[in-house]
Amino acid sequence: MRRIEEYARVMGRPAAALRLLSGEHADVVLDDATGLAWRFPRHGAPVAPPAERITLARAHGLPAPEVIEVRPDCLVTRLLPGAPLTPDTPLDPDAPAALLRLLAAVPAAGGTAWRAQWHELEEEVRRRVAPLLSPEAARRALAEAEKARQTADTAPVGFVHGDLGGANVLVEDGRITGILDWDEAGPGDPAVDYAALSVSAPEPARRRLAVHFPDLDARAQVYAATFALQEAVHGLQHDDHEAVEAGLSSYR
Repeated sequence: MRRIEEYARVMGRPAAALRLLSGEHADVVLDDATGLAWRFPRHGAPVAPPAERITLARAHGLPAPEVIEVRPDCLVTRLLPGAPLTPDTPLDPDAPAALLRLLAAVPAAGGTAWRAQWHELEEEVRRRVAPLLSPEAARRALAEAEKARQTADTAPVGFVHGDLGGANVLVEDGRITGILDWDEAGPGDPAVDYAALSVSAPEPARRRLAVHFPDLDARAQVYAATFALQEAVHGLQHDDHEAVEAGLSSYR
């Protein structure tokens, strides 16, 4: 991770005026004085595709940030109001379901290559994760990864955000006011977004999701069972010891 002083020089702003958030895909520098967020990709990720996905999402009514500039090294967007979603956040119980409906209205161009990601996860769990676990825990991890891969192989396709964890869902006055981090957006199983929302949303919203989308619930549970494995695999791929330990903690 680069220091805030390095980003400040790139931005031409004093470091004291900035806030740095480090995510899985990028470092995001928040400049409250200008109302802008500067998103610097990590791990060699490209800048332009997220900007294109954000523009597509906004065109279909989703609360994605407005793109101000696409630079060679970063993406500049407007700041959005709200605080990250947690199970304790006051939230309109039907807001997550409304969000999934908006996502469903976005065209899901791009084919079925997304299914390969679940094959890759299964292989990474077998190759990297299983050797770190006890035989019993390794069998459980492999069974969960295999079931997710089998589920994805036959699932219907739609447009998904792909990373609707609470940190990427902003809420203000009970409304969802912003969706951040569109790196993973594109074709996929909508049950993945349902699963991520279910982890962070308050209990009334989780119950309403099950009412509105009963066809997604079973698949969502399968995908949710792999979230910790995904974190561990990411950590192993990028030498992030904290992510590895967090991902494996429930298997030890």
